[in-house]
Amino acid sequence: MKKIKRLIITFYLINFAFLANADQAPNSFADLAEELMPSVVFISTTTTKIVNQMDPSFPFKFPPGSPFEDMFKDYGKPKEKKGGALGSGFIIDEDGTVITNNHVIDGADTISIRVNGDKEYEAKLIGKDPLMDIAVLKIISKDKFKPVNFGDSDKARIG
Repeated sequence: MKKIKRLIITFYLINFAFLANADQAPNSFADLAEELMPSVVFISTTTTKIVNQMDPSFPFKFPPGSPFEDMFKDYGKPKEKKGGALGSGFIIDEDGTVITNNHVIDGADTISIRVNGDKEYEAKLIGKDPLMDIAVLKIISKDKFKPVNFGDSDKARIG
């Protein structure tokens, strides 16, 4: 029983020592969010795919004049299917270069970027790496944007 008490006391003393030396977390991330919001963007894409609706389990054709002929006349013909994706990213330079995930823009016909929740721009794909799931976009505009500030990973303290 004494060993268990010692173990518990030791545990609490070690935790207290770590907590005494640890930097305190901020009470709110509101200031950080407010500072970064102009650099965070909302991305929406549209995609068109050709889909073949042929079902091999449908083994027969209807005879001419059948009431089902009109109903199934387009069955099995390729059709366009519209889709899209939504995501976020962040601006990395004032000319409007944006970093996002590759899966957000993969196969996109059009890419739209909403900045600061109110202004929408067209964007073009600059480059992508599907294995790293990263993409670089360029906002098509002469406007200047507020980029995020990158930290120095050699000087940053994590934990």
